[in-house]
Amino acid sequence: MLASDRDNNKIATITGNVNVNESTDLDKAISTTGYGLFNVLLLLATLPIAWTAVFDTTSGAFILASAECDLQLTFFRKGMLVAFPYVAMIMTSFIWDYITPYIGMKILFILAMLGDAILNILSSGIHSYYVFLLVKFISGILVGGPLAMVMTYLTEFHSARYKPRFATWAGFLFAVANIVPAALGFTILPLNWHIDVFGQDYDSWRIYLLICSIPPVVGLMTATMLPESPKYLMAIGKPDAALKLLRRMYCMNTRQPPETFPIKALLVGPKAQLARPVLEASLERLRASLYNVKLLLMTIAYLPAFCFVSFLQFGSMLGFNVMRLWVPHLFIILNNFDAENWTPEGRQPTMCEMLDRHAALPGRRYLNCSNFDDACFRWTINPTVYQNSTIIASSAVIFSFLIGFITTTKLRKQIIMLMAFLISVASSFGINWAQSPPYMLTLAAAVIVTTRIAGNIVTAVNVDVIPVPLRATSTNILTTIGNIAAIVGNLIFSALLGTECIVAFMGLGCFFFVCCCVCLFFPQPVKESPKKLAEADTSKENNKRHLNHSQGTST
Repeated sequence: MLASDRDNNKIATITGNVNVNESTDLDKAISTTGYGLFNVLLLLATLPIAWTAVFDTTSGAFILASAECDLQLTFFRKGMLVAFPYVAMIMTSFIWDYITPYIGMKILFILAMLGDAILNILSSGIHSYYVFLLVKFISGILVGGPLAMVMTYLTEFHSARYKPRFATWAGFLFAVANIVPAALGFTILPLNWHIDVFGQDYDSWRIYLLICSIPPVVGLMTATMLPESPKYLMAIGKPDAALKLLRRMYCMNTRQPPETFPIKALLVGPKAQLARPVLEASLERLRASLYNVKLLLMTIAYLPAFCFVSFLQFGSMLGFNVMRLWVPHLFIILNNFDAENWTPEGRQPTMCEMLDRHAALPGRRYLNCSNFDDACFRWTINPTVYQNSTIIASSAVIFSFLIGFITTTKLRKQIIMLMAFLISVASSFGINWAQSPPYMLTLAAAVIVTTRIAGNIVTAVNVDVIPVPLRATSTNILTTIGNIAAIVGNLIFSALLGTECIVAFMGLGCFFFVCCCVCLFFPQPVKESPKKLAEADTSKENNKRHLNHSQGTST
């Protein structure tokens, strides 16, 4: 039964038939459940939820060539299409931080999966470019909110002993989702499929989007079976339900009867945060966050380290999200190059010359038309392009994961980050004159892999140099900076492709060179100032939630 003390200074417990002294706190109770079958099944159940977030931000890049005529896509419109989910993520992600203390993550997962499944199915039948953008925007809201909280949810079931290793492997499995859209594109998009669905012709790219709606549908089913986290159950005043869940975890992990669970009572803290009005509590959380941001931006001790990780985060995420989202479409165009009509003798065409619409095979029939720039091309889809994209995505995921086991010291992090940006510089400068598409693809793949590695190291450096009370806030800001980089990079790159192609690639190389120079000024860990961090410490628990939330988004 629940025993409550009238004295506010005392702590209530679930006592059952045992002595009050046998009660313990939640962290110790979770550590007693161990690690085993329950944790594995929980991770598997949340995989489709996490994969949905990756699908929503990636699948659009693989339909650019196939949907060009149906959606009337220009280079810049294509950039808008792949960048729009990130716009929604930036505009709405902060809202969720103030909702989750009052609404269980399970409910948010269910609503997000239901909404995203409907949106993905509807998007496959859309003919208007602007309606398609609206759908991608709403999907971005779901990606930036509930679907980014998966890692936070999972870590609330693990003790401090298992959290770091579990987060590493869970992040790897979440990142594997980057490979699947490319593999599906290789399988589906080259096919000449035409299926009548309620009187509408569904070709390969529409069928591709329908298949990409499978993760949210599966995630909806698994989300209904997820338990609320014990931390949330305790926060809303249901310690008996939390204890019952812990017994179940203990039983599944240790194969022991639930009656043998050694914890017979849980310490229950006052429900101060949830008892206050939602607006008042949210404003207090907002003030704490703003105070932390002020410390990072206005304090001389923290500003150099924070500027270092922020700039390199912007550079690495800009390069990664531009190249990974544009490589499939660019190489579809390269494979449609009209080599027979290439007039200059004695040299191979550069990449920008091959990307010129006037040099494309589908453009032959429109060369003498006055409205050539308005013509849409029916590109021939070469499955090898998507096969190569699958290999590149796999390389980025695997190498960035393995590098994490090597970068254990400051010197190693600095050297590998510097080498990663140097390779990106050389690849960006050389890709236009690489003589043939295979060499161009190799250089493009090098940019994708190295910028992904650099981004992961930036996250690790942030943990090393920013004090604990401010670390979650800085990580949250870094996630937003990464999303801004994805938007800025895709919009500028797409605009330059249609006007000054060579500037697009040379500009990337110059920017990566600046990142190389910044890497030379590796910051020292900032020592904590008890006086300045006193108020930041009061929001430490909130910061933990922000940190896990941001890690989920980054993944």
